[in-house]
Parts: sequence; structure tokens; C-alpha cells
Amino acid sequence: MSPFASPASGSKVAIPRLQRPGHTGATPRDRRRVSRACTACRSHKIKCTGDTPRCRHCQVAGRECVYVLPRRDKLRIVTERCVQMAELLNGLRARTGEEDSARIADLLEAVEEDISEMRQTPTSSNPDTDADETRAAGEASRLGSMNSLATESLDLLEENLLRDETARATGFVGKNSEVQWLRSIIQQLEKEESAKATSQSSFPGAVPSRRGSANIGSVEQVTSFSFYLDSDGVDVNPDFLDPYELPSPETVERLLDYYFQTVHEAFPIFSRTVFLDKIGRYLERLKTGTAESNPLSHKWLAILNLVLAIGARYSHLVQASWQGEERDHLSYHARARFLALGPSALTNHPDVNQIQITGLLSFYYISTGQVSRSWVMMGVALRFAFALGLHIRNEDPSTSLFRREMLVRVWWSLYSLERLLSAITGRPSMIVDGCCSVPLPIPVAEDQLTQKAEDAERLRKVPSNTPAASSSTIASSFSTTSMGRLLIPINPNSIPEANPGSFFRAIVQMGLITQNVILTLYSTGTVVRSLGDVQNDIVGFVQRLDQWSASLPPEFDFQTQRLGPSRFSDRHARERMILGLHFCSARILLTRPCLGGLGQIPTDSNVSQAFILRMAKICVEAAKTAADFLPDQPFPLFIYEKGPWWSIVHYLMQAVSIFLLTILHSSTTTQDRAMLSEYSKKLIRWLRTMPDPLAERGYRLSFSTFEAVAGCFLLDVADLQAEDAAIFPRRSEQNVYNAGFTGGLDPFLESQFVARSISGMGVEGGSPVFDAFDPLAPPMESPFEHSYFHLQE
Repeated sequence: MSPFASPASGSKVAIPRLQRPGHTGATPRDRRRVSRACTACRSHKIKCTGDTPRCRHCQVAGRECVYVLPRRDKLRIVTERCVQMAELLNGLRARTGEEDSARIADLLEAVEEDISEMRQTPTSSNPDTDADETRAAGEASRLGSMNSLATESLDLLEENLLRDETARATGFVGKNSEVQWLRSIIQQLEKEESAKATSQSSFPGAVPSRRGSANIGSVEQVTSFSFYLDSDGVDVNPDFLDPYELPSPETVERLLDYYFQTVHEAFPIFSRTVFLDKIGRYLERLKTGTAESNPLSHKWLAILNLVLAIGARYSHLVQASWQGEERDHLSYHARARFLALGPSALTNHPDVNQIQITGLLSFYYISTGQVSRSWVMMGVALRFAFALGLHIRNEDPSTSLFRREMLVRVWWSLYSLERLLSAITGRPSMIVDGCCSVPLPIPVAEDQLTQKAEDAERLRKVPSNTPAASSSTIASSFSTTSMGRLLIPINPNSIPEANPGSFFRAIVQMGLITQNVILTLYSTGTVVRSLGDVQNDIVGFVQRLDQWSASLPPEFDFQTQRLGPSRFSDRHARERMILGLHFCSARILLTRPCLGGLGQIPTDSNVSQAFILRMAKICVEAAKTAADFLPDQPFPLFIYEKGPWWSIVHYLMQAVSIFLLTILHSSTTTQDRAMLSEYSKKLIRWLRTMPDPLAERGYRLSFSTFEAVAGCFLLDVADLQAEDAAIFPRRSEQNVYNAGFTGGLDPFLESQFVARSISGMGVEGGSPVFDAFDPLAPPMESPFEHSYFHLQE
């Protein structure tokens, strides 16, 4: 048996270390490995003990002991100092002159990307400096929390958008889109459930699928929350397509009638007078059989087919008694693409007609729920417009006032649609406002431009002595936000009369404000700015929106006229509702970063807690106002006739998202949740009754998300579930439009028919806030009353 083995256990015994003569045993502290040595020990090439303030060798030798920080620790300190200096410069800008303020802005813009990358790069490298790291982490946490309000809405790419066709169809969706807001609701619910569960989560990250609702799927994929129709095809079989074929003249007139009634005033991308004259003469030649000798150009035929496609799309939404085949709008769209978007269309030098074609194509796509396709085509249209200089002021003396004004309206039509697409998709706009000098559209109807040429030219210019031109006010034509972006002049003392020109001008002004809101609050430039600057910008934009509302003609006043009987005829109800929804959407975008952000703001921040609460309240009130524009009783024909039917689902889903986000807020009371639940149910019912595939997808997603939120807060959804089970399977059998729709409606008969159709659902009728169902209101005036067609009759 080995002398080193234990007879009892058979295990080995460790051999003790031999001690050298005169050597004392070293303690574990002496043998430990230090992360850094002082400069003296390095120079003498001896082991440093790492003691502070002086190591053992320096203490014995009586010399100064100096530790040099590692490179990563130096970088961390420099990064923190850069962030602090950037915040200091931001605070000093308001107290400096214009020249110094501009220099500070240029400097901050130059370093904003570097500072953003520094904040995202871990810099700690010393495991033995726990106290220093703790202090640094606390400082970084404080700096991060001070900017939490500003960075909560910044974008991150969290999925592979190249993995399949569905992901590519949806594409990137930014944080200012309601799609991302709905996704954040489910993510927050999942986070709360995961925090409560100690084993397997009871909330698997997906809203439970149910009959008639969408299976949302993984919360990590934005595509699972997109309700738009980009994944649907838009092509038709070219073998059965005659690009030169047109429907009967009666159908053409009806479809054009729909377009000019509901779209043209908000999107005047071409001259109505020129269009009706040219198309009317061509249709007359078709009737007499002389069209072949004098055919219409391919581009004008493409414009006509796109207008017909938009009108056909509307005819299906209102289910007109004379509507064509279900996919006839796709045929018109395919003919337009064949005629105007051939192999060389994108490489040929553009002209105005090509800009109008691509702009109309973008509008058609957004009206069919194809927002990604619409965004791409709008980019093409804007590139063409930039190439022809539509974005700058035209002072060509050989061009008439009428022609110049039509080009101005082409540009602003593209701009307004681009702004809407940025709000829907969350993608950045390609328009830089500071590079555009084109004037605002003249607030005069197109048919009055020739008669009022001098007055129209005077209305285009802003006098230098008006408040709108004062550089000391936010309404200044040269005033800028803290991000240096140009704002537009609004002079409340010079309110135009109510006409199509002033209506379109108001849409343009709202588009400019909204675009500045998106750029200021939802861009990466927000990272290097303090919460105080963000607060100042929000306050400025709130004032800006109030000024815009005050500058509207009284007939377009959507706020005061909701409170009682209208003082004006109902013929301006469409303008009021469209402008009101624009206003509410802009307020929601402006104040959304404050919704639920109270718990993230530190007590030592220079942002008032009361300010956050006030902005969150404005956000909720804006969503409630948007919902109050609609009657309590769902009546789709009302929303299509009186509202922006091409983007109404966006506005409804935006409001629903705000209601559900507010319900999730920790400070929301039970009574408030019940009230917000009723608002959510109202909009969900509207989505359910709309005969539109886009609205159907929005309904499924919003209903499923609402069920998930209601389950966490014990909200009653039994009524909505019962209605869904009883109505949704028979949805295709319901038709609330059997009374017919030919352009001149009888609101009383239609409302009575709908009331009988949905009686027994427990939904009260009538609108408490928006008087739009006046039985004595005159029918919509036909745009062809004085057109070429009626003159021939």
C-alpha cells in the first residue's frame, strides 16, 4: 500500500507546497492578479500590488504612485463628457444670438451620430473597479432616463425583412405608425405576464386566435401586426386586357363624378377644367366614330384610367347599384400601367403628365390599402417633380398665372400624400422643407383664377408688416423649430373665404406642420437633445396647431360647429370632417411620446411632471374627438361620403391604438378604463361594418388586441363578442346600400334603412357631436353640372 493513500477511503492526499528557506507564506491578496499596474512598477518591471492610493512598492520606496486609466475607461469618460457638453449647448442655444445659435446647431448636427453610437457601445473594461463602474452606470442611467421621452419613439430594425415575400411586402414600419403602437401593446402585456410568471408564461406572446379574428403570431414580427393589403396582388391577366378599351360613356361619367365629388378637392393633381375639356371631346369622338383620326395620347388615357380606377374603388365601397365587377378597378389600373409605365418610362425624361400619372397611381394604391406600393410610387413622382423644379418658385414671365398655380397644386398634392404616407408607414420623407421655395396654393377656386387673377396674385404674397412675417413669432415665414426646420406662415388676421382653394391650402398647411412633428420627435436627431428642448418643441407645435385651427374659414370650423346645430349649410360637412381628422391625427402624433412616459422621467429632470400629464391628456382627447366625429350607430355610407375614405381606416386604427395604450397606463383609473373601452368598442364596430378588406383586417387585429387588453383588466367584452359571433359570419349577406347610390343621396331614407338593418344590437343611434345627418341637406352637387358632357345634352 502506498504511504500516500488512506487505507480507509483509498483517496489521494494532496502534497503540501514546499517552503523555501526564509520565505514567508504569501497571502491570497499577494498572489492575486491585478488589472492594472502603476507607472513606477511598469518602468521597473516588477509586480504591482494594485493598492490605492499607493501600491506597496511605491509606499516602501516613498515615491508617487500613479495609475493610468485604460483606453476604454478613457473613452467612457470622454463619451460622458461629450454628452454633457451636448446637453449644455442645447440649453445655451435659447439664450444666444442667431449667429451663435446657428453655429451650435451645426456643431450638434455634426456630432449627433457619433454620440448616438457612443451611447450604444459598452465601454467598461475593468472588473476590479466596481465602485467606479457603479457610479458610471448610475450616471449613464440618469442620462438615458432624461432622454427616455425623446428616444422612446426611435426606430430599430428587429426582424429580417428579406426572409420571405410577406416580410418584403410589409417592409420597414416606423415607430410613429399605429402598426408599431399595436405591437407595443402586446409586447407590454407579454412583459407584464412574464414578470408575474415564475415558470412557463401564461401569455405565449400571441393574442389567442378565435373565430373571426386574426392570429397575431409572434410579437417580434411587425408583419404580424400590419393590417394593410400589400401582400395582395394587383396584377390581372394581360391576355384578357385591351389597354384602349373604355367602359360605356355613362359609366365613365359616373366614375368621374365620384372622383370629383370625393377626391379632387383634397388632391388636385391636375386641372379639372383641362381634364374635362380634353376627355369630354374624346368621348364625343368615340360616340361619332372619329376617335381613331384624332386619338388621345397614351399618357392622357393613362390618367383617365387611373381616375376611373379610383372612382370604381369608391363605387364598391358605397356598393352603388350600378357598380361593375368586383375587380374592375384593377383592370383600369392595369391599362394605365401598360399605357404609361412601359420599359422606358423610368428612364425617359419626365414631364408634367408623367408626374400626374405616378402621383395618381400612388393615390390609387393607398386607396386600396397598398401603402408600400403607394410609398414607392410617390418617391418616383417626387423625383420627377424635383427634376422639373416644381419644388421651387416659378417666376417665368411666359407662363400664365393659371398654369403656374396648377403646377403649384401638383407639387402640394404630392407633398400632402407623401406626408400621409410617412404617418402611415413611419418611413422618412424624401422632401427637405428647407430646400423648397414653392409658394402655398392660392385660396381661390380653380374656376375663379382667371377672373380674379390680380386678387389671386396678391393673396399669394405675405405682406412684410403682418404678424405672419414677423421673425419674433412662431408663425413667422422664417421661423424655425429647434431642429432648424422651416415652418409656414399662418396669419389669423387674414382668413380666406370657404372654397376648394382654401380647403386645399389648409390641408397643405397641416401637412407641413405634421411633417415637422415627425422629423422633430421621431428621428434619430432626438437622441442628442435634452428633454427640455423636446418639451419646448411640443409646446410650440401645440400653439402651431391652434393657430392653424383659428385660421380656418368659419364654414370649416370643425370644433365649434360640433357643439350645436350648424350655422351653415351641410355642404361643408366633408371639409370639416377631413380637416378635423387631420387635426386630431397631428395632435396624436405630437403627444404620443408623452403617453405612458411619466414613470420614465426622473424627478431631477427639467421636464415638468404636470407637462407630461397634460400632453398625455391632449393625446387621449384627440383620439376621442376623432371618434366623436362618427355617429354612435355605424353607418359606412356616412364615412365614405363625408370623410377621407382613402385613409379612414388609418385614422380609426390610430385612435383605437391610443385608447388601448391609455388603458395599459398604470395611472388610469377603473372609470377611465371603462370609458376608453366604450370608445374602443365604437370604433371596432365601425371597422366591422365597413365593406372593405382593409377595414376587415383592421377589425380583426384591433378586436384581438382589445380582447387581450380587456382580459388583463377585467373589462367587459361580452357584447362585442356576441355581436361578432352573430354578424360576422353573415357579413357578406348584409347590404345596407340597397336603397341605391347614384351621387344624389336621400340621407333620411338611408339612415332609416340602416336603423332597421342593425336594430336589436344595443347600439344607440345619432351623433352627439357631429351634425351630419340633416334630412333637409341638399344632395351633393354634380361636378358635371356645367361640364362639357352636360353642355352637349
